[in-house]
Amino acid sequence: MVKSTVRFPESVVGEIEALVEDGRFESKSEFYRFSTDYVLNQVLDDYEPETIDYREIKAEVMPERERTLGTDDPDGGPPFLESVSFVRKLALRGKFDDAEDFIDHQYAAGDRHAILLEEILRLYRSDRRRRGAPVERESQRPEFDDRR
Repeated sequence: MVKSTVRFPESVVGEIEALVEDGRFESKSEFYRFSTDYVLNQVLDDYEPETIDYREIKAEVMPERERTLGTDDPDGGPPFLESVSFVRKLALRGKFDDAEDFIDHQYAAGDRHAILLEEILRLYRSDRRRRGAPVERESQRPEFDDRR
């Protein structure tokens, strides 16, 4: 193995030492090797981790939460299937700006559900344009009338 020296802030080293003391890693070196392999595995499509017992360490240190297809995100946010239904309804009515506002206010930028909803919205918008139907713009929105 090649030795490489890297400098870390004291607070980072303190957290790593705490993980070692808690028994989550056998040593700081194991933590550094695992962390490097983990990041490379996430960033590079064809990278295969080389840390001994990588999968076992990952399973122990970062247990994956069980998820059932079609269930809501455990981190909060609106139920995804309800969001799909709402965005679809707005898109079918040509209210694309309202759908975009909903997505922007309900989901963080880059959230996987937001990306899917935006893609759904893009498909509805392009289909509407292809058919020659008018697409509502911000300036065409009727103002809210509270006299009802």
